[in-house]
Amino acid sequence: MTDTLITPTRRAVIAGLGFMVAAPTGAAVAPLVCAPVEQIATDARAWNDAMAHYRKTVADGETFHREYLDPHFQAARARFGDDRPRKGEPDWPEYRDWCESSGFDAVMDKWQLEGEAEGDAQTALLEMPAPDLAALRWKLEHTFETDGDIALWCPEIALTIRADFLRLLPVEV
Repeated sequence: MTDTLITPTRRAVIAGLGFMVAAPTGAAVAPLVCAPVEQIATDARAWNDAMAHYRKTVADGETFHREYLDPHFQAARARFGDDRPRKGEPDWPEYRDWCESSGFDAVMDKWQLEGEAEGDAQTALLEMPAPDLAALRWKLEHTFETDGDIALWCPEIALTIRADFLRLLPVEV
């Protein structure tokens, strides 16, 4: 009798069901880790919740930009032109007074917080396991800039993405 190795089928892994089939030990079979259905469903729910939060932060940032930031930038351009005064220039004190009195400084501070919230939400998604290939694709698309430069990178994110593709993509031998 041939020794057998129990391994999940590709279809079962993709479906997240974890059904097992017997394969001869001599066959080239890559070990795959299957999580219980409940764990996969939980991961998908966690991903979906985090994605909803991320999309809300993006929408909030766009709304803030449109309703507050753009009008303040337009007001600054109308008052000081495209080249606003820099520190040490003669018009700098007037510009600083205007920034405080017009609320421009407060808007810029809020813009910084909006950007940090969006970045934190994006990082949370990149750091969590991708529940499926669509999530992995999203992670890869948000890891690189359109020109190919790495946008957001750290060892934890790199290792998480590596674990995602090892878990989600079939091994071809």
